[in-house]
Amino acid sequence: MNFVKEPKQRVLDERLETRAIEFHGHDGPFMTLGLRMGLAALELLDCRGWFDLRCEVRLHWSPPDSCVIDGIQSSTGCTMGKKNITVVEQPGVEAVFTSKGKILTIRLRENIIDNIKQNITDEDIPHEMIEELEGADISEIFDITLVN
Repeated sequence: MNFVKEPKQRVLDERLETRAIEFHGHDGPFMTLGLRMGLAALELLDCRGWFDLRCEVRLHWSPPDSCVIDGIQSSTGCTMGKKNITVVEQPGVEAVFTSKGKILTIRLRENIIDNIKQNITDEDIPHEMIEELEGADISEIFDITLVN
């Protein structure tokens, strides 16, 4: 078996965004937030991605909320095929990452969810909103809890 030798990248750049858009089919705020959640998990848990990380995504399992799942898969290498990502239907948008005995919970703040849903339509996704989410400090958009 051929395994990827380098760890997953930990920076949101054009290359990662392009791969995620290609995987997901379009760009959007929830997919971008999934990318940010996954990148934060790789950094905060200090893991390589693909195999040393598990994720349970908790959200409404329908678009646009579920677009977060594809962002997380793209940024972490956790996939449905390897069964190291699972989805639980519940209100809100939250991901629980585990690696090396550590548990990291990243929850999207309700005001961010409300703002996105008030400003997007099926026909229009304001690109300036995506750019704001890409550049925002993670503490502005997520509540983060790390348990060792």
